[in-house]
Amino acid sequence: MVRRLILTAVLLMVGGLCHAEIGIHASLSKPDPWLREEVLLTVEVLDDRSIIEQSLTPWTPAGVALRPLSGQQERIRTADGVRILHKHRWAVMPLYPGPLVLQPPPVEIRTTGSGRQTLTPPALRLETRPLDPLLPVDVPVSALRIEAAPLPEAIPRGRPVVWTLGIEGQGLSARGVRRWLDEALRDTRDLRVYPPDIQLQDNIDPMQPLRQRSEARITLEPRASGAARLPEIKLPYIHPVDGQMRLAVLEGRTVRVMHPLWQAVKPWLLWGLMAIVLAGIGMLIRPIWRRWRTRDAWIKRLEAAESAHELRKAWRQGAATDIDHASAEAIDRLDAACYGRQPLDEKAYAALKARLIRRTRNTP
Repeated sequence: MVRRLILTAVLLMVGGLCHAEIGIHASLSKPDPWLREEVLLTVEVLDDRSIIEQSLTPWTPAGVALRPLSGQQERIRTADGVRILHKHRWAVMPLYPGPLVLQPPPVEIRTTGSGRQTLTPPALRLETRPLDPLLPVDVPVSALRIEAAPLPEAIPRGRPVVWTLGIEGQGLSARGVRRWLDEALRDTRDLRVYPPDIQLQDNIDPMQPLRQRSEARITLEPRASGAARLPEIKLPYIHPVDGQMRLAVLEGRTVRVMHPLWQAVKPWLLWGLMAIVLAGIGMLIRPIWRRWRTRDAWIKRLEAAESAHELRKAWRQGAATDIDHASAEAIDRLDAACYGRQPLDEKAYAALKARLIRRTRNTP
């Protein structure tokens, strides 16, 4: 139902006349709603950029429940040039069946160089369809969608965990959502269920102004380890197509419950096993590494020796008890050179030193 009122105000200003063209338009998203079904009322003010200020007069129409919605403002291009479109919106819920004349609220404006003016949109007509009188009054006339936030893979036994549900629809009320959730949320053998904390949010989608979201935070306390079944959520609603009651269902699922200590330790088990394996490998490698370091230091001392006395001392510092026959002969020759019985020339000393170093490198 579209009605438009074009007001032309001739404003007397200092220096001449100024013409302002202001348009006001009121519409309903659905002229024949069901009883208790919310419809969108939009009052649009088309401004030729001469409006300085505008406000709505208090409005309490009879026979309906109102829910103010966020307004909008946008620039549009018309045949007469650029205009500013102001949108004021409400969610209107008829409370009685039958015809209803709805008078949208007047808009008070102040334009450039003029005093205040009042724009009154024409009245709109609603034809409200009755519902079955046996249907509960707190059931929303809107399709509902239920979603649940994911829970951890495993939850601790005996400790509370928060399970969050999101319910989207129109015409929701915290009291109605709480009533039907209380029907579904009952204690079980595995779970203790606490009353939900419910918060209602409006204006969640600019493209669907009537859309609401109810967020229910439900505290669960698992009673035993093992598998626990979350409750199945069933919320009734009245479908706006045929006015019949249906159910929005969130299937229950199974979650794993663990002892808190085991749950705290389990993520670290793999790291613990890896640490044990690495420690075992380290214990096996450490003696080999120490022997290698000792032998490397021994070889360096032998290589640094510059005389028979230094070579004999370096050998004695790291010599093993199991010396083969060739090494024993080399040591005897080194002892004879040290005590002057059989001196070594430079060539013989180099050969003896190389033999001892080679023997050391072959030591396991």
